[in-house]
Amino acid sequence: MLSDQTLPWIIAAALLVVVIAVVVVLLVLRRRLTQARRAADEQARQARAEQDARDAHHDTRMARTTAEHTREKEALATELGTENKRLADEKQAALDEAEQTRAMLSTGLKYEATSRELIAAACRAAGADVVLLTNVVFVPAASSASGRFVAQVDHVLVGETGAMVVENKGWRGIVFDGRRPSSVFPAFGGLFDESTMSPPFALQVVDDSPTVLTVRSHLGTKSPASQVRRQANRLSDRVHESIDARLWFDTCVLYSHPKATVFAVDQDRSEGGAATQIVSTPTQLEAVVRELISRPTKKLSQARVEDVTALLASYGADVLRFGAFAEEARVASAASAASAPAPTPEQAPAMTSDPVSGTASDTAPAADTDTASAEASDRTQA
Repeated sequence: MLSDQTLPWIIAAALLVVVIAVVVVLLVLRRRLTQARRAADEQARQARAEQDARDAHHDTRMARTTAEHTREKEALATELGTENKRLADEKQAALDEAEQTRAMLSTGLKYEATSRELIAAACRAAGADVVLLTNVVFVPAASSASGRFVAQVDHVLVGETGAMVVENKGWRGIVFDGRRPSSVFPAFGGLFDESTMSPPFALQVVDDSPTVLTVRSHLGTKSPASQVRRQANRLSDRVHESIDARLWFDTCVLYSHPKATVFAVDQDRSEGGAATQIVSTPTQLEAVVRELISRPTKKLSQARVEDVTALLASYGADVLRFGAFAEEARVASAASAASAPAPTPEQAPAMTSDPVSGTASDTAPAADTDTASAEASDRTQA
């Protein structure tokens, strides 16, 4: 049995153990609480770091997206500005071409009236089955959008045996084409520098005033023979592109001024290929037409001649028909009139006779014009 003296010590020891246990538990709880707080702080720090990283990534992406959007916007604005400028340039070019076309079509036939009548008379005298188109204005097939220009062809003859481009020169005075002046008048050898006169060339001597003689030289590509060959090639390309028909055009230079004295070679072959005919009298012109229509081989059908005629007429050309083609036009007109309802007496038109030379057709002006300043200056020299 425990004595009364040991019992207090036992109770005190038990209380001490309890106190120690409580202290240990408190220390453990405090340590765990500290660890939990540190873990929470670390998690909060990591969460803030992750959020900062996400914010930085978002800001970077936004900045990149904004920069890309800005670049795309600037590129689109530049592209739009370029496109608007291109469209404006094309519109202005079209307006310029239309204005030039109107000017050419309004004055072209006036300048070509004399030569047109000379060619028409030659066609009648030769009994030619051809179509004569005067003042053909078109955009060459090879011209680009940035360098568009227009060409003007004075006359085109089209028939089943072939086609021909005729370049009219209404030059007055004395004209040398392919012939040096000294070969005609030896005394002229000292008046002109004939060393520059290598075919093709043309020379015009004209009295611009009672006391002044003006000499105009047309050398190389500026010569009439070179001009007409160049225009014939352009027209051939235009026809090929428009109606898919490769058509070769013979060439002829016609000096039509009644007060011109012309000394010229009969043919110019200076640039190779087919010869360019040089004519200045009705007899020579009739001979050229007869040669064209007397060829043994027909290169074009009547339908193809009509296709070419319709195309060139659409470019604003004046049209005269001769021979079989004039008869065909009359037959077609009569057939159309027969199929139409009979007019009342009030509606019946007055009867008119069909001109012997052919039928002139009204056509819509073309939308393209020519920058042929040399040809325009030629007309002003008449």
